[in-house]
Parts: sequence; C-alpha cells; structure tokens
Amino acid sequence: MSIISLDEAKNASCAREMMERGDYIVPTFNYELRTDKPPMHYYFMIIAYKIFGVNEFSARFFSSIFGAFTVLITFLFGKKVFNEKIGFLSAIILISSMHTAIQFHLAVPDPYLIFFITSALFSFYLFYAEKKDIWLYIFYISIGLGILTKGLVAFVLPSTIIFLFLVYKKELKFIKDLKLFQGFVIISAISLPWYIAVWIKTDGVWIKEFLFKHNIERYSTTFEGHGGNFLLPVLFVLIGILPFSIFSIQSIFHLFKDKKDSLIYLFIAVALWIIFFSFSGTKLPNYTTPIYPALSIIIGNYLSNFEKNRFNTASIIFYILLTIILTFALFYFISQDKTLSYLSYNAFYFIILTIGAIIGLYFYLKDRFLYSFASLSLSSVLMIFLFFYYIFPKFDKESSVLYILPYIEKDKPVFYYKRFNPAFSFYLKKKIEEIKDFNNLKDINILTREEYLQEILEKGITVKKIIKKKDLFENHVSVLLVL
Repeated sequence: MSIISLDEAKNASCAREMMERGDYIVPTFNYELRTDKPPMHYYFMIIAYKIFGVNEFSARFFSSIFGAFTVLITFLFGKKVFNEKIGFLSAIILISSMHTAIQFHLAVPDPYLIFFITSALFSFYLFYAEKKDIWLYIFYISIGLGILTKGLVAFVLPSTIIFLFLVYKKELKFIKDLKLFQGFVIISAISLPWYIAVWIKTDGVWIKEFLFKHNIERYSTTFEGHGGNFLLPVLFVLIGILPFSIFSIQSIFHLFKDKKDSLIYLFIAVALWIIFFSFSGTKLPNYTTPIYPALSIIIGNYLSNFEKNRFNTASIIFYILLTIILTFALFYFISQDKTLSYLSYNAFYFIILTIGAIIGLYFYLKDRFLYSFASLSLSSVLMIFLFFYYIFPKFDKESSVLYILPYIEKDKPVFYYKRFNPAFSFYLKKKIEEIKDFNNLKDINILTREEYLQEILEKGITVKKIIKKKDLFENHVSVLLVL
C-alpha cells in the first residue's frame, strides 16, 4: 500500500533524509528539524532501506517484525507463568485484533514501543518471581530502548506500575533487590548518548521542543484536534482488541477471584495505562496499544477456564449485533465521502465477522468452547487478510498523492504554499521549498491545499494548470498548481 498516513509519511521521509545526509543524530522532515519522536524507528527503517531500497515495504518491514516478536513473547510469558493453553489463547487474542494488525503495518514508532514495554513488563515480573538477574537486565535494556523509541513514557509508566504492584504486595523492600544503580547505568548507557548528541547538534532545540511540545503540551492540551471524553481510552482498548474484548469484564472479575500475583500485576499495568491517558488532553487509539499483550493474557486466562453463563451468552450476542452495526456504519460513512462512495459496498465484507460470531455462538451453545473461540478468531483473521490484500488496495488507488504525482512536471522545481501532504516528500525524495514570496517565481510546481487556493489566486498569480484531489480519510484537499 502507498504511504498515505501523515505520520507514516513524515517518519518514512525522516529516515530516508537521515540516511541520505549520513546524519544519524538529527531527525529532519523536508530537511528541517523534526522533534516529534526519538530515533529508534528511524534506525530500523534505515536498515530496511539499505537492504530493500527506499519504498513502502522497507518503511514498514521492521514494524511487522516487532509485531511478530510481541506476539511471540506474549505466548512465551503466558506459557511460562501460567501454562501453554493460556499462552496460546493470549497469542490468538492478539493476532485476532484488527487494530493490532493495523498498528504493526505502520511506519510509526508504536510497534517498537509496544514490544519494548511488553518486554519490560514481562521481564520484571519474571525477575520478581524467579529472582534471576538475567530478567532484571532485560528489563533495564528494554526501558533504555523504549526511551530511545518514544521518550520518558517508557520509563515513567512501567516504573509506576511496578511501584503500585509492590505497594499492593506490601513489599516495597523489594526495591533494594532491583540493583537501581546498575539499572541507571544500563538505561543511561543505552539512551543518553543520543540525547546528549542531539542536544549538542541542535543547541538544545530538539530536546526542548520534544519535551515541552510533544510531551507536556500533548498531555495537558488537545493537540491537533485529537481530544475526547475521559472514557475514550477505555473505548479504544475495548474496540481495539475485538473480538475477544467482549469477555474483558468477566476476565477482570475472574482475575479478582483468583488473586494470582501475575494477574494482579497485569491488571495494574492495564488499569494504570488507561487511567493515565484518560487524563491526557490528547487522546489517540495508539496510545493504549502497549497494554494489549497484558490484557490478552488476562482474557486468555479467563478463556482457559471458560464456562457457559448468561454473561458470556450476552457478550457473544452483543458482538453479533455490534458487527452488524459496524457493517452498516462503515457503509454509511464511506457513502458520505463523494470520492469514495462508489466503494461503499466493500463495507459489507465485514459481515464475515457477523458470520463468524454466529458460528461461534452455535458452538458455544453446544459447549464446544474452543470451536467457538476458533470461529471468532478465524473470521477476524480472514477479515484482516481481506482488508489488507483486497479491500484497502481499492481505496489506496484514490490516494491524492498517487493521483497528483504524474502531473508534477519533472523538469520544474517543486514548492509548497503553507501546507502540503507530507507523502509528497517521501515519493519525490527531495526538498520541497516553502513559498513565502511569489515575486520572481515562474516555471514551478506548487503543492498546497484547496483552502489556500483562493488566497493564491487573489495575489494575481497566473495559473496554467490546477489538479486537486481529496486526501484519503482526511478533510483536506491537495492541490497542484503549475506556473
């Protein structure tokens, strides 16, 4: 699929520019400082670019690798701490989630953060249970790599989870067993060199913008219109880990009956993560994805001792109704987009989820629970394959960038006015200069948005050609002017 997500485009372009410049310290987008994220995902993209060339596959390659690793360590942790059945069910829950699949198909830092957070949480508990130093060192290494992936959130939240767990256990004295000085050295050795280097090379600008704008401001205010209700992160998680999230409430009640340390620990991780982002001014679905593996194990534990009762019956019936509503809701929303309305019929492929749920209900009523879980899982996995390999490619053809690129005259320089779709930078592989003054400009391509078109025309600019196309799944319309 083409690079259409704005974040994907900036990340993929940033990695290409770092490789091109031979500068592995300072991230840039369109050859200007980019302060959004630390460099871990850029480094993996660069490795893939060197192996496979600069393309969409390379930008996303290691995202999917880290997705596979996340599923693997979830299975291994579930098997080691609980049993093989719980480990297997936990892995099935993860790979049945469409949001998980989508997340690990994107050229963004989140796939790496999910893996490192999962690794950190799992390795700490194994150290707590087994007292083997190897797990403690893996914990600190994971934290260090997480800080290089998305900043201090990779340290603050896992540390708070661990502290609350030890408070629950009334074992704060266990902190002295954590070899904090050694941990500080390991984390610092992994993460500090780059932060120091980028501070020096940008005179502190990168650190200040990342800390204040992309951390404090994002958390304290609604950033780029991504706000929402306090309960929105809960909704993100419940929708994100469908179909098996329909058993979340039962799983948590069952957890408190069991009162196993491992389950309480995982619950604290899930609850704290959701609560933390509930208070955030900016709310995005990817913020809560790092606790999907922990929640999968909690649900997997419940499914391993599944029984027929009115709550489980109601949950499956609810899922059947939800998938029907989802299908018609998708049809309605796609129909409302003039550019995509002719593709609205693709929404009805999601009825596969309904069919899988009905078959699942049939096996459930027959007390064949594993067959029921298989029906829920396989229908979701089939839907994921259809989405990526059959449905979405049709929508991808409506990408504004792919539509406009052939009209850009190669022998003329490319400029932009105020804003442009960042995917142009990825595909053009060169700097797109900003227009601040139209004086003495001629024989150029200009990329902008429709909202600025009238403003340009009012300046008396002679436009030879105008091509415009609505950005896919965005409210903006990209425009190409050729002067």
